[in-house]
Amino acid sequence: MSVSLDDPQDAEAMKQVREFLEKVGARFENFVLDEPEDVWTKKLDIAGPPLIIVFGHDGRVAKRFVGGYEEVRPFVEKLLGILEKRP
Repeated sequence: MSVSLDDPQDAEAMKQVREFLEKVGARFENFVLDEPEDVWTKKLDIAGPPLIIVFGHDGRVAKRFVGGYEEVRPFVEKLLGILEKRP
């Protein structure tokens, strides 16, 4: 799932969110968070986006990625037991 932290009342921001999700072919649930920033920063224990949380088969947090995305795919592939040769 993805969660947008953009203001749901901002039509231009919501348009950009939809365009981005279409561009990347997002085929999963997408939500827009409508809580104030001070609430979600405290709940998620982050200063701001981006944040990726990977959950294991047991539904528990397997790892949190704050900032970059380059480590996410290898971690998920390892978690799923996917071994593929890359050039």
